[in-house]
Amino acid sequence: MNGLLGKGIAVLIAAAVILALAFGFIAETVTQLACGSRPTPDSLFAGLWLAVTGDPTAYAALDGCELPLAWIRVADIAAVLLIAALAIWILVAVRRYRESDRAFITDLRMRPGFATSSEIRDHLSAKAVLRRAGQLRPDLKKPTATDVGWRVGRSRGQDVYVSIEDSVALEGPPRSGKGYRVLISAIVDWSGPLITTSTTNDNLTATMRIRQTRGDVHVFDPQGLSGIRHPLRVSPIAGCEDPLVAMQRGTAIITGTALGASATNGEWAQASGVVLGRLLHAAAVGGKSIAELYDWGTSPAQTRDAVDILKADGTPGWGDSLDATISGDEKLVSSIWFGVQGAVAPLAVPQIRDALLPQPGDPVFDPREFLDSANTLYLLGSSSGASAMGGWLSALLDDIVEVARTTALASPGSRLAHPLGLILDEIANMFRWGNLPRIMADGGGRGICTFIVLQALSQAETSWSRAEADTIWAAATAKVLLGGASHVNHLRDIESLLGTRETQRTQRSWSTRDAGHSTSEHHERRPLMSVDEIRRLPPTVGLLAYRNRRSVLLDLAGWDERRDASSIQSGKRQTEQEQRGVFDTAARAASPTAALASSPQEADSAQAVSEE
Repeated sequence: MNGLLGKGIAVLIAAAVILALAFGFIAETVTQLACGSRPTPDSLFAGLWLAVTGDPTAYAALDGCELPLAWIRVADIAAVLLIAALAIWILVAVRRYRESDRAFITDLRMRPGFATSSEIRDHLSAKAVLRRAGQLRPDLKKPTATDVGWRVGRSRGQDVYVSIEDSVALEGPPRSGKGYRVLISAIVDWSGPLITTSTTNDNLTATMRIRQTRGDVHVFDPQGLSGIRHPLRVSPIAGCEDPLVAMQRGTAIITGTALGASATNGEWAQASGVVLGRLLHAAAVGGKSIAELYDWGTSPAQTRDAVDILKADGTPGWGDSLDATISGDEKLVSSIWFGVQGAVAPLAVPQIRDALLPQPGDPVFDPREFLDSANTLYLLGSSSGASAMGGWLSALLDDIVEVARTTALASPGSRLAHPLGLILDEIANMFRWGNLPRIMADGGGRGICTFIVLQALSQAETSWSRAEADTIWAAATAKVLLGGASHVNHLRDIESLLGTRETQRTQRSWSTRDAGHSTSEHHERRPLMSVDEIRRLPPTVGLLAYRNRRSVLLDLAGWDERRDASSIQSGKRQTEQEQRGVFDTAARAASPTAALASSPQEADSAQAVSEE
């Protein structure tokens, strides 16, 4: 108690001295202005006495002039109000700052436990990833950091890169800035062949023109989401003369459907994939089109033609196998055909069938040519229609990646000369790609570099099994985490993943019997970031958990802050103009008036009706 009393007295004395000096300055200044000379105070506290009591005797009288007492009191009141307002403003500003994102991030940066500047320089800088450039990109004489690494942000004034050997998982909820701050830059920077998926055309709009300056750009968009005039047409039958290709493609198509995503119907999905593979093989060797494939897939009764083709020209035994399947137990056949029917169902839509039916003169998409240079393939599908179309998107992706794997095994060092980038945005909302867990685990060593984007880990568990989702997460040697997540159990896992920090807490206690107080210090280990702090991360900040290194606090800037932002913006405007033209044309074609006006006479009638 004595200690507190002494501190209180010291504060009062200090405040009195400050106020005395302030009020004394005001009294002397006002008198100087009014009388032309400064009054002489009797003591240090003369100004304070005058302000409190209004008694001018604390100052010696001036010859021929009285103290302007009224003006001094007004100035004192104004000063008090100004000081009070300033104090309140400071208190409010300090409180707001303590509650702001800026104070939160400043506190995080000062915590021991995050990677230091030297750690970033040694393991995550541009120089660090360039050390393996000779092995990763032997074809380049003067590689840059983006040739051998993914740039994921900045930290402590340095660009942060992870090697292209690393599989990257970016997790952030909707509207957290994944595309604006990370993905668009990753697409622009990638220097080799690239496949990127999305449920919207945002990434395509911003990057397509830039990618066209480096190689061919293909857009596979069966649902017409891209707004591109000439999207890619790919026949799923092409190449299925090879029975291995037919089997892989049939399995990939079924796996990408709702049946393939079901954990409880795996045996039926496998059987449906075998049947669809035989139908694809029959269509290829028999010179049939998508129309015949659709007819075969809708009903077992219509596959007799496919059986005859397989027996005559197909792989030995496949015709007899398909014949035995469709001639078997009716319930068994119905269960198998449930998956086949679901896979071919999109072919009933003319727009989708057109995307799978190349026309004479269309460029032929060759996966091997695609892998030879910095070409780009955009795969687009909406989350609402992807369940129907996902299998065919999955098959195209699977074909290219399988070609990449076989090409890598036949290359020096069992690695692609031009690494293939896979930026899989919203893939869990598009289709279930069965090969993703394997590619995440071993693709980096073959030059197949995966960057998967998830809204939450539970999203991966929905598309894949829990074990496969855990494999995907564990295989991501670089995990980039954004704020805003709300799955508490997963946030607790991230809290543990980030590690701990040592803190020191000082505790004081007072005794009512003994004078004075005691002080003790406690050292404890606390999480580097709590669950709530991870959730509260602002959009401009992210976290990087990399291999066995300490966590990195990332500064994330939008693509419009890049040095080449003007080039990206110019290309974006050109693409948007093309998209508007395509969408406007499609809207006019779909309008009732346009549908009626198929002849001049009908157009005149439609105009007359609209005028009435």
